[in-house]
Amino acid sequence: MVLEIFSGVAKPGSHVLPGENFTYIWQVQEGPSSSDSPCIPYLYYSATDPALDTNSGLVGPLLVCKKGALGENGTQKGVDREFFLLFSVMDENMSWYLDENIRLFGSSDTDHLDENFMESNKMHAVNGLMYGNLPGLEMCAGDKVQWYTFGLGTEVDIHGVYFEGNTFKKQSTTRDTLSLFPHTTATVAMQPDTPGLYEVSCRVTDHYSAGMRQRYRVDPCTRHGEKNTHNHQHKHTQPTKIVQYFISAEEIEWDYSPERDWEMENHHTTSEDSPGNIFVEKGPNKIGSRYKKVVYREYTDESFKVQKKRQFDQQHLGIMGPIIKAEVGEQIVITFKNKASRPYSITAHGIKASGAHIPVQPGYIIELTWDVPQSSGPGVSDPNCISYAYYSSVNFIKDLYSGLFGTLVICRRGTLQGGDGPDRQRSDVEKEFALLFMVHDENQSWYLDDNIGTYLGVDPGNFTADEEFEESNMMHGINGKLYGNLHGLVMMRGQKVDWYLLGMGNEVDMHTVHFHAETFTYKTDRVHRADVFDLFPGTFQTVEMVAGNPGTWLLHCHVTDHIHAGMETTFTINEKSSDVFTSAAGGTEGSLKTLLLSMALGLMAITVILEDRKLEAGWSCLQPEEISDQ
Repeated sequence: MVLEIFSGVAKPGSHVLPGENFTYIWQVQEGPSSSDSPCIPYLYYSATDPALDTNSGLVGPLLVCKKGALGENGTQKGVDREFFLLFSVMDENMSWYLDENIRLFGSSDTDHLDENFMESNKMHAVNGLMYGNLPGLEMCAGDKVQWYTFGLGTEVDIHGVYFEGNTFKKQSTTRDTLSLFPHTTATVAMQPDTPGLYEVSCRVTDHYSAGMRQRYRVDPCTRHGEKNTHNHQHKHTQPTKIVQYFISAEEIEWDYSPERDWEMENHHTTSEDSPGNIFVEKGPNKIGSRYKKVVYREYTDESFKVQKKRQFDQQHLGIMGPIIKAEVGEQIVITFKNKASRPYSITAHGIKASGAHIPVQPGYIIELTWDVPQSSGPGVSDPNCISYAYYSSVNFIKDLYSGLFGTLVICRRGTLQGGDGPDRQRSDVEKEFALLFMVHDENQSWYLDDNIGTYLGVDPGNFTADEEFEESNMMHGINGKLYGNLHGLVMMRGQKVDWYLLGMGNEVDMHTVHFHAETFTYKTDRVHRADVFDLFPGTFQTVEMVAGNPGTWLLHCHVTDHIHAGMETTFTINEKSSDVFTSAAGGTEGSLKTLLLSMALGLMAITVILEDRKLEAGWSCLQPEEISDQ
């Protein structure tokens, strides 16, 4: 065993031999800060060999509280229930007891170096249990609940923890997901108001499929089985407004990278030598950039005959469905038609949904109601609007990788204006953009066989997928576009812009979203300024920007592999012409319309120029004077 050495002597307690005992004295000298929760969690564990010891099972929670935070019975004052959740891939290959487990539960033929055997020993667990086997996660509607969450493990242990059915407060913000990294912790406060059985899970796709999911139950009673004295049970109240959306799931051909000029110029290469060649170049064993997908699309009414045309400000949504918006107190009514060839659904984070997981068969229509209570809305420190996600949950992983995903935006009352329908705009910002950063794994799409047959021209039943083929199907996209093919991120200097950043996917989907030439603010219990924001799978964040530097700037994930694989695009800030707006203010209605049309045409022309110009080496901005020379 490795011993902890202090001044050349084994430090007492660094290892305790079998049959011996040792009394540890831990001095609590510093507690939670003024901005922390009353109690903050840590981990305790055996450190003779930290990796082997923890994978053998020796780990536990330690809670340090402010003075006076605990009652006489040792529990936190003002809290009805406390739960401790450890999210970790427990690697039994790294256990002291591997040989003993092989002897007890394996066979004489077991090869401990076999890849399949080693993979089978990686247990994607919550508190050491998988697939809903963790007991005791029970509470009453109205209970004040503290969840203490922990991460532990290796580089694969990035976790996007999702609490279905209820939101929580974290640093004065409202969320229903949180991120964990090995040996980090997070504390959240929840007051569930709707009885039911809900899932708490890691939304990293490999972790979810491998069992990192449990269930918690909210009962309509107190812990003692009496009538609920909290009186916080969610009751159906008359919504302040009903907002109607008509949304379909329909199959399309999607091109991740229709143009490759930007890729060649920005990476100073040819198509043969480009890092994108493996992903977007069609070949004998590579599908290329075009795939059959299924997407959410919006229609004008329940006949589903006329699809709503996306306006210029919506072009950036790419593969995603429409942005669904509502204010606190409203009700969203979704009329959903499945125009695809297999069952799908539509369910959302953050709200109270009816029929959330009902599979809708091809050709059928269902009407769903999504209530938006106060608990779904922005927290005290949040921006006026916060972002969630909606997607299909018939098979969460395969539906996601097949293309079904969209953004849900919930705002404070009085934020949306411009009518009663789904086309309302925010009154507090001039622009809003939603960006999904995800490696689209086409190997896990429902349509893989269709794509093999259509684009490779071979029988999927006789096709053998190798590692190169599987790698070529990993499309590193922003809204489903690679290498600068996402367009429409255009704004004017001085405009206030909100960006809804969304992360989904697998262990590789740890993204650092970087805006060149601009900074933004994001809010917790304080306001923070940055130009990079880190996104974990299954987490969402609204960041706020005031566009300040005219030009065309790079926007990308700063993870090196993701840059090379195409997770990059540009956004454009145009110079605001004050004299144009001054002349417009005194003009007639006809001249104003002409002026607005001219401005729109001018903006389109600038956009075309920006797309056609070659970005020189090391530059991420096309200078304004270059535009004026055209």
